[in-house]
Amino acid sequence: MNKRVLRPLCDRIGRESVDRVTARFYDRLRADAQLAPFFAHIEDFPAHERLIADFWWIALGGKLSDPAPVDMLGLHRPMKLRQSDLDRWLALFGETVDAELEPELAAQWKTMAQGIGARLRQAAIG
Repeated sequence: MNKRVLRPLCDRIGRESVDRVTARFYDRLRADAQLAPFFAHIEDFPAHERLIADFWWIALGGKLSDPAPVDMLGLHRPMKLRQSDLDRWLALFGETVDAELEPELAAQWKTMAQGIGARLRQAAIG
């Protein structure tokens, strides 16, 4: 009998790719006329990117020795996001992972992002 070995998405994507996708995604966000204003108040953007890369690493199945707690829903609730903002966020994220990863891995990560987007819609938009 063959033993089935599961490889979490984090292992198939790799930490370097998670960091690269996060950085490229935030480059796009910060250049986007619709979404850039939501990030203008962030003073230490490298720290923010590291926090989000760590969030994704954990969401993709990775482990960290000392993860920072991130309340994505609580942090986004006061931002007054509209449906169109979340749609744009997901579109830019999809474009980024499509450009940076092989199609199968990009599709799986985008599915996760869609789920997070749905929860943000419920929490932030209501």
